[in-house]
Amino acid sequence: MTETDLPKVLEIERVSFPCPWGEWAFRVELKPPGYAFVYELSGEVVGYAVVRIIREEGHLLNIAVAPERRRQGIGTELLRFCIDLCVKRGVKDIWLEVRESNLEAISIYKKMGFIKVGTRRRYYQDTGEDALIMRLRLKDDNAVEKR
Repeated sequence: MTETDLPKVLEIERVSFPCPWGEWAFRVELKPPGYAFVYELSGEVVGYAVVRIIREEGHLLNIAVAPERRRQGIGTELLRFCIDLCVKRGVKDIWLEVRESNLEAISIYKKMGFIKVGTRRRYYQDTGEDALIMRLRLKDDNAVEKR
């Protein structure tokens, strides 16, 4: 992701989340320990992912796909890319929070090997909804191929 991608990323962000990130939040993640990626089709940004890596721990901060491009495997590919990056950087665990009502995302995370390890009560300020805390334990360099 570069600064020139931000207008499209922000557009996708606004239609994807009830409490979207602002431009500043994305700019912070454009350099380590943040890593921000876009998914392009025919030169158009149709999805993005943001992961932060600190030592042996990764945290998936944000991932979204444009509504008209959902259910095409793009989110899964973005997630695999983030997992692969974490494996290459020596990460042992990847963490994330997800709205408990976001069943589609939870299903994808479970399919990729994430497990629920806890709950953050009233995590989302807009609705007071709980967040599920999920973790993927990376054991070896072949973790991505096993998914």
